[in-house]
Amino acid sequence: MRSKLKNLDELRCKPVAVLGAGVSGSGVGALLDRLEWEYVTYDEQSRVFGETEARASSIVVYSPGFHPNHPWLQLAKQESLPLLGEMDFGSCFLENPIVAITGTNGKTTLTTLLGKIWKEAGKKAVEAGNVGIPLCELVARGIDPDALVFLEVSSFQAQGLKYLRPNNLLWTNFEEDHLDHHGSMEEYFRSKSHLLDRASGNESWVGRSVCQSARQFAYEMPENTKVVTREEVDSSFLPPDHFMHSYPQLENLSLAWSFCHARGISKNQFEQAILNYSPEPHRLEKIATVGQATFWNDSKATNTSAAVAACRNFSGTLFWIGGGRAKGGDSSILVDLVKPFVQRAYLIGEMGESLQTNFGKEGVLASLCHNLKEAVAQAYAQVTEHTDVLFSPGFASFDSHANYSERGKSFIEAVFDLKKAVSGITQESIN
Repeated sequence: MRSKLKNLDELRCKPVAVLGAGVSGSGVGALLDRLEWEYVTYDEQSRVFGETEARASSIVVYSPGFHPNHPWLQLAKQESLPLLGEMDFGSCFLENPIVAITGTNGKTTLTTLLGKIWKEAGKKAVEAGNVGIPLCELVARGIDPDALVFLEVSSFQAQGLKYLRPNNLLWTNFEEDHLDHHGSMEEYFRSKSHLLDRASGNESWVGRSVCQSARQFAYEMPENTKVVTREEVDSSFLPPDHFMHSYPQLENLSLAWSFCHARGISKNQFEQAILNYSPEPHRLEKIATVGQATFWNDSKATNTSAAVAACRNFSGTLFWIGGGRAKGGDSSILVDLVKPFVQRAYLIGEMGESLQTNFGKEGVLASLCHNLKEAVAQAYAQVTEHTDVLFSPGFASFDSHANYSERGKSFIEAVFDLKKAVSGITQESIN
């Protein structure tokens, strides 16, 4: 297996220090096993990385959750150790062309959608990265040399890249998020624009908000960058209730078509693949109708822009369930943006009280709930006409769940528990 790493034989004389024992760390371990390169995994809950461990290592590979100022990364720099993120390390052993996909929202959908289009058109492709399969693990498993890699890249993974150079980049949008990690909107933007710099010389496609932010932060986009708007694709072939017809996905649809058209995918191939596409879970999915209440799960909405985009899809009476752990954003901004759409709010998690205060200032009825089950029950109890009940939290899940997926499952369970209870009551009253 070829490598882009310099002095590989010399580096292999010592073990690799793998920082993080999660999914990314396991992917690094799988690749190192295939390379027959010794390594040690360090995790704050089990094994600590200190000066002795650093001096015994040849290179440090870290998971994306590590902040650049983390003491372990600072120690590695002090010891002059090569320091690579998981994705960067994996790219050192990959020769396949890479289409990188990033953005505040929509990047997983765009990644899986393009993979489906490519495969249905008879082309070889794989999806990896932040979408679920670490790049290191993909390389360890083995990959067809003719396959195109659609690589979802988060801002955490983009910052500090040294080796990964995508053949193309698709950057969906740019909105407020992850300020607890990056510190400011400009730093967040710069971490993602690093990908655009590394794709320089090749074609890249970006959404309108990316272009607007580039001007705001005085960043000059590379010459071959194309700005794509929602209006640039004909979505009339989609059924009215199709997932890709929703407001937040129209930008993905435009970006996908712009890229596919440039790569020779026919309009018919594109449209058929879209019609057959099933969205990833927890993205504006209809769960059930109970009485006059229709419940929608959008647990993946972990920031303000995603929650607002979800709300924009509803024109009738809308009850909103939201809250969670902040990522550095201001709850008053979210409240100001969703209030035109929402008649009542049911609030959970660490941000619940702050949201309730800000909704109160705007004259929107807001209830503080202990958990999702209570929020679902309270929302249903106050439905008096056909109402959409939207769970689009706008904040991270980590105050109550391991991730947005577990949180979404809790919401779905609460809805079906309610449906079962209501059906039982109805049946009893009939008897």
